[in-house]
Amino acid sequence: MAQLISYTPPDTVGRFIKDHRPGELFYDWIVGPVGSGKTTGIFFKLVNMASMQAPGPDGIRRTRAVIVRNTSTQLRDTTLNSWFTWFKDGQAGYWKATDKVFILKFGDVECEVMFRPLDTPQDVARVLSLEVTFAIIDEFTEIPQAIIDALSGRVGRYPSAIMGGATNWGMWGSSNPSTEDNWWFDYLHSGAGVIQPGEGVSLYQRQPTDTRNTRYFLQPSGFSEHAENVDNLPRDYYANAAKNKTEAWIKQFIEAEWGYSVSGKPVVQSFNAKVHLSKRRLRFDPNLDLIAGFDPGLGGAAMILGQEDLEGRLYVLGEIITSGVGASRFISERLRPWLNRNCPDLQPGRFIIAPDPAANNRSANDENTILATIKRYYPCSIETNNRLPLRLDAIDYFCTGLAFGLPRLVIDEQSCPMLVRALKGGWRYKLDNKEQISGGGNASPEKNAYSHPGDGFGYLCRYFHRQVVKSERYTHSSGGRAPFVPPRSFGGGSYHMK
Repeated sequence: MAQLISYTPPDTVGRFIKDHRPGELFYDWIVGPVGSGKTTGIFFKLVNMASMQAPGPDGIRRTRAVIVRNTSTQLRDTTLNSWFTWFKDGQAGYWKATDKVFILKFGDVECEVMFRPLDTPQDVARVLSLEVTFAIIDEFTEIPQAIIDALSGRVGRYPSAIMGGATNWGMWGSSNPSTEDNWWFDYLHSGAGVIQPGEGVSLYQRQPTDTRNTRYFLQPSGFSEHAENVDNLPRDYYANAAKNKTEAWIKQFIEAEWGYSVSGKPVVQSFNAKVHLSKRRLRFDPNLDLIAGFDPGLGGAAMILGQEDLEGRLYVLGEIITSGVGASRFISERLRPWLNRNCPDLQPGRFIIAPDPAANNRSANDENTILATIKRYYPCSIETNNRLPLRLDAIDYFCTGLAFGLPRLVIDEQSCPMLVRALKGGWRYKLDNKEQISGGGNASPEKNAYSHPGDGFGYLCRYFHRQVVKSERYTHSSGGRAPFVPPRSFGGGSYHMK
């Protein structure tokens, strides 16, 4: 009888392996640092799931799985090497090298495991024509959404109804974090049940907000005291791996944080997510003015709402992001509901919109300016120009400053997902412009999904910062008094001699 090597998984990997919902399609995804045992986890999850298949008429629990990797080289050098570490040919089953199929056999379980790359359109077509029980994706963030969607329709199709049918089927995978502009980030962070490190060694599960039957398992940082699989790694593995690496690489591959594309220099480099993001929801204060930085437009619009307290700290409470919505609809369908929901005790006159000065130009769809439309409903504070350096100075003032020893900027992370991603690097300069990369001259950010939230945030910061600038000008070299300005000439009796 074939025998499997004994395996004791780390905490998060163990939960990933044991997660089980029989009788329905499920999707489980585990993300963590390099060397954290993720790949081993996806293999032993297969062992667990195959064991739970109901026996067929002959008493054998038959299943079929496909393990997918992006290229044949990666499949051969990493995925198969990891597989044979745990499942030896002739011990846990037998290997059919020509077909790249391993027949996994133990107890009453028999699972046909196919290994497939996605190098060519023909490879993709072959994978998407399979009839399998399970689909397993190694380094799933490298796989396009269209393939994942199509592959999900191929699971649960083996064994046939005559053989008893599939009683347990689904798709799962492992990966290092990718970047936040990868479609996987939105998929995993928008409604999936997230299982990730909590206080100490405990874990918590956030209930899913949709019905996708998806679970997302996030392992601790390699630098954490709860880092997983370290007993199976060389001594000081993560400390040595971090040497001579960029900060972005360390965050992504050791600290297990989703990074951002390095295709362009971030517009805001002083933002620090660990310092400026609040994990708790921020509350609206009815005793303070509520200001909305607004970058309008039919192609895309963003309003960033915040308050400054008496100590000079800026609290960013929320965002409203739209596309294809005019000013009137924006106010009636998005802004008013947001205010009613989040600021029910907002006092009249305490809400002010600080829009892009270009909003004073006529809109494309009628003869009214966007600003004129806004002013019908709410007071506005508008500057004479929309120069980027003014806004960046204002943003840096809040990002780099302290107020009584605390960060001057606090952003509600849950309520401002697009703004946070913009400040992490989504709002960026174009890579192919040397002047923009250096940040000099007339550099301007590329137009993308994050430029509108970035601009809206700039108008919000500028509204408060210009008051600071005025105050500094007033008090400069005057001890709090208006500085002395001599007359243009000594004529006209300006001075008298005694």
